[in-house]
Amino acid sequence: MPLALRLATPSDLDALEGLESRGFSGDRFTRRQLRHLLQRAHGLTLIAEDSTDTGVPLGYGTLLFRRNSRAARLYSLCVAPEARGQGVGKALLVALERDGRERGCERMTLEVRADNRVALGLYRRAGFRLSCWLDDYYEDGCAAWRMVKAVGIPRERPAVAPPGSPSVAALAASSAPSSTPPSVPSRKDAVATPCGSPSMVD
Repeated sequence: MPLALRLATPSDLDALEGLESRGFSGDRFTRRQLRHLLQRAHGLTLIAEDSTDTGVPLGYGTLLFRRNSRAARLYSLCVAPEARGQGVGKALLVALERDGRERGCERMTLEVRADNRVALGLYRRAGFRLSCWLDDYYEDGCAAWRMVKAVGIPRERPAVAPPGSPSVAALAASSAPSSTPPSVPSRKDAVATPCGSPSMVD
C-alpha cells in the first residue's frame, strides 16, 4: 500500500479520535487527552494516510520527549483494523525512530500488552528488547512488557573526568530513561515488578 506520512496538527483531532475508537477495544485516549498530545505535549505525532486516497487516515504514532534526557517514549502506535498487515505500523515506527535520532535521542522505550503477540513481534523485529514486566498495567488487568531499543550512537565519555567536570553519577542520571512528563496523561499508572519476572525469553 502506498503510504504518505505527515506531522499531525490540531485539526487532526477528529481523525485521531476515530482511529483510537476503531483501533483499541479499551484503554483509549479521550478527546481531551488527544488534544493535549497535539497541542501541548513535548513530542510529535505522525499520521499515516493512503497516498492514493487523500484524507483517509490509516494510523498514527506519538513519540514523547523529556527535556534534558536522551530517551524518547513511544507513547502510542495505532493502526486502523482495515490497514493492519500492510506495513503501516512499521512505517510509522521507522519514521518516529528516525525523528527521535535526529533530535539526539539515544534510545526509545515503549509499553505493550503482554498478550499482543502481533505488536510484540513488530517491536522485536524492529530491534526492541524486553526490559521490565509491568503487572496489572491496563484497565482490564492485563500486564505489559516495557521494551527498549538503542537508536543513536552513545556519547563518548572519558574514563576519568577532569577536575571541575560533572560527576559520573550526574552524567548517568542525565541519560537515564525517564517516565512520561507529569503533564501528559498515561494510559494507566503501573506497578513494576523486578525485571525478569516472569521469565524473560528474549
